[in-house]
Amino acid sequence: MTASPTPENVADLLAGGDSGNDWLPSISATGNVVNIAVAPVGEYNETDLSKIRDFEAYVFQAEPEPPVAAEPIDLDPEFARELTYFSVGETYEGWTVVENKITDTTSWLSHHWLIIRNGAGEHFSATYSKGLTEMQRTRPWENDTVARFEPAARRRKVISIDWWVTPSSS
Repeated sequence: MTASPTPENVADLLAGGDSGNDWLPSISATGNVVNIAVAPVGEYNETDLSKIRDFEAYVFQAEPEPPVAAEPIDLDPEFARELTYFSVGETYEGWTVVENKITDTTSWLSHHWLIIRNGAGEHFSATYSKGLTEMQRTRPWENDTVARFEPAARRRKVISIDWWVTPSSS
């Protein structure tokens, strides 16, 4: 008997790879959703649907992966500090702010993760902290001689969310 199909080996089967299994795929689509039914060859008949396994694939246009820098960069702390004041999408002296997230807060400090992009399209990340009140005058990279930014590579994560609706509101 053929092993149960998994998302990984069904993708391999559809891409023309040798999944090592004997499955018969049936493919249909609605909008950008591809419906894939997989049945073991020789073990399937139209009256016994218990061996069929259903999968879905969602098709969306993929952006090309940006180049990844080989080495970290060291920026002047005052220059890096200026970047923290810009909004996502804004550019300052050749560097674009891609993301600036608060990752944690304490009573007196907020901790951030800053992603920037240079003119060559390479991305870099660094963390910094700053004070939350007038009594905490901590500034990003305040006591550092350089602001070190590590190369950053973009990764895409597809998330599946289930929700329940009544049939009349779907």
